[in-house]
Amino acid sequence: MKKRWRLVLLILFVLLIVCSLIHPFGNMKKVQSDRPLLQGAQVPPEVMGVVQRSCRDCHSEQTSWPLYSYIAPMSWMVESDVSEGRSLVNMSHWDELSLDDREEKLSKIASMVRNKKMPLPQYTLIHRDAKLSDAETNLLYEWAHAERKRLKASEAPAQPAK
Repeated sequence: MKKRWRLVLLILFVLLIVCSLIHPFGNMKKVQSDRPLLQGAQVPPEVMGVVQRSCRDCHSEQTSWPLYSYIAPMSWMVESDVSEGRSLVNMSHWDELSLDDREEKLSKIASMVRNKKMPLPQYTLIHRDAKLSDAETNLLYEWAHAERKRLKASEAPAQPAK
């Protein structure tokens, strides 16, 4: 009977290792970048601090991968969330977006943060320091609004002198 349990445990362990090598959403861990976040945007240091603490892991290529993100099936969930986050807003490639796309992303950021839909609850459950206080929520909202306004002003045609 003991031999049977050992065999079952060994098979489960090998299966776990094999599953950990499978990346159904692509191997997100291979995509790492040292590019500055939100390059080209005017981001005050206090806003950047909140962004780095609460947004960077899912919305940039500077993700810190915790140990549990290497073990299936948890790795699949984490990689899926990061893949989706990067596809919606990748702050590592901010400067490559058109002005219209930046304005749209800033509007979405403001809305998601203000409505407490970001960061995701499953992320803040484990990363409690990523949870936004009311002051931080307001700070991000106000920054996104001001940055969007700045972008709109920069694309407005210059008025002819009279």
